[in-house]
Amino acid sequence: AAFIALKLRDCARLAYPRDRLHVIVACDGCTDDTAEVARAAHAEPLCRDLDLEVRAFPVNRGKVAVLNDVIAGLPDGLVGLTDVSASLTPDALVRAAAHFADPGVGVVAGTYRLRVAGSAGEDTYWRYQTRIKLDEAALGGPIGVHGAFYLFRRALWRPLEADTINDDVILPTRILAGGARAVYDPAIVALEEERTARPQEFRRRVRIGSGNVQQALRLRALADPRRPGLAFIFLSGKALRAFVPFLMVVALCANLVLAVTGPRFYLLLLAGQAGFYIVALAAMLRPDRMPRIARLAGYFVEGHAAGLWGGLRQMSGRDKGRWGRAHVTDMDT
Repeated sequence: AAFIALKLRDCARLAYPRDRLHVIVACDGCTDDTAEVARAAHAEPLCRDLDLEVRAFPVNRGKVAVLNDVIAGLPDGLVGLTDVSASLTPDALVRAAAHFADPGVGVVAGTYRLRVAGSAGEDTYWRYQTRIKLDEAALGGPIGVHGAFYLFRRALWRPLEADTINDDVILPTRILAGGARAVYDPAIVALEEERTARPQEFRRRVRIGSGNVQQALRLRALADPRRPGLAFIFLSGKALRAFVPFLMVVALCANLVLAVTGPRFYLLLLAGQAGFYIVALAAMLRPDRMPRIARLAGYFVEGHAAGLWGGLRQMSGRDKGRWGRAHVTDMDT
């Protein structure tokens, strides 16, 4: 509820015809007053002319179940998904609609920025992710998008499996796999207003790690040599990334064996590897006392530790796929 009024005011400032914009706030069994705050914000002068629908589902079923229900009831047109804590550039919808003027475009994604980073590593990570999206777009389209804001054609959407974790990867990528193109427009910006606390960030990364393994398996058809650009993006990015934490464990074990049985070089290599992990651990425990480079190492190791734990949860069947929040914007163009 903390951001819903701000989000609706943000929607009201979007430069898009009101008669072609329908905003839906979908509450997944909310236990706070999100629905009431949204309705109160709608009565404000700025938001009064928004075509707003508040759908308060009584039972918490998970984000994907709500998305499936809401999107299934929308007419063909353009659908935008956005996080409640992300503010958008005023021309976001206008720019997106211009890309959709090309009938071959099925997905349009914007970039993601943090107003205040939770850590030095988090800010670096998201800048790195933005660079990857730009490079993927140059090779044939980004696989997955920044979930804070993206749009797609309703006619190309298919319901997601109930246990889907990284819906912002699987949903748009399946549209891409069906032959449509995806556009990544860095001028469309979703600015994250909420600062991520460290415990919350680790839980989020565990979940993403679980989703990385899930999506690598569910999207394996993308490794099709008949579409070499898309296959390369998938294999070198999403597929490899899911298993990097496991490969890091293999590398450490291999170095331990080689340090005992091989030339002295491997002992030096193991010492360097151990030193890196020690510095990273120190930065994780006392980030305020460590230089930036050490904090980046800590963020890297913490992320892969979370990915390893999440991947193990996924492969053991312990992750059931229920997760947080989404707000839906329906655009008829």
